[in-house]
Amino acid sequence: PETGRPFGQESVDLARRLGDDVQLGFSLLGYLMTIDPARSGHLWTEAIACTERSGDHLINSMLHNNAGAIAMTTGDIPAARAHLEAAAEAGQQIGIEWPIVMANLGWVLRAEGDLAGARSILEAALRASRRNGDSRGMASACLHLACLAGDAGDWDQAAVLHGAAQALLDRTGVAWSEHDARNRGDSLDQARAHLGDEQLERAHAQGRALSVEKALDLALGKARPA
Repeated sequence: PETGRPFGQESVDLARRLGDDVQLGFSLLGYLMTIDPARSGHLWTEAIACTERSGDHLINSMLHNNAGAIAMTTGDIPAARAHLEAAAEAGQQIGIEWPIVMANLGWVLRAEGDLAGARSILEAALRASRRNGDSRGMASACLHLACLAGDAGDWDQAAVLHGAAQALLDRTGVAWSEHDARNRGDSLDQARAHLGDEQLERAHAQGRALSVEKALDLALGKARPA
């Protein structure tokens, strides 16, 4: 972020001088990824307004998803839901189904206590990521489903799914987002308290060793841990 921030600022300044809403919305999308969300509320408003004026549904959807993810991180669930529903609607306008938006909406439903609704949308996100060959999307959906298994008290299933999610993410070479990492840590801490260190590590290792197909079948409820 520190390296990209000056270039993002320059891009935004140039787009503003040009008066080009398409370019400004795109520039703000990148720039907003490099700055503190707590100090950037007015920029989100500006960026979304640009895309609404220009009719750029693609960037509008991305902006709403990112704003929704930030709202989830700060615990503002109503704002997260509003942004994510707007992201999904903008995607539908151009025929795009975003697994990441679906996964984030699953988190919102979980936070609202609708565990059945969360599972349904997370399974849909996992299937969409599977069709797209999106390892990052599969990892995220699998992580969320692991947390749901823990919510239901199925700690063996949760631990195996956490291992599978980590293996899927390892294929991408990237790290968990701040929000995902925090929720993963909380869920694993609870699993450790219920299973103990040895059983947790064994189940987690079992999940990491699964093939992609077996991991996804497990996450979708088509199989149980051995």
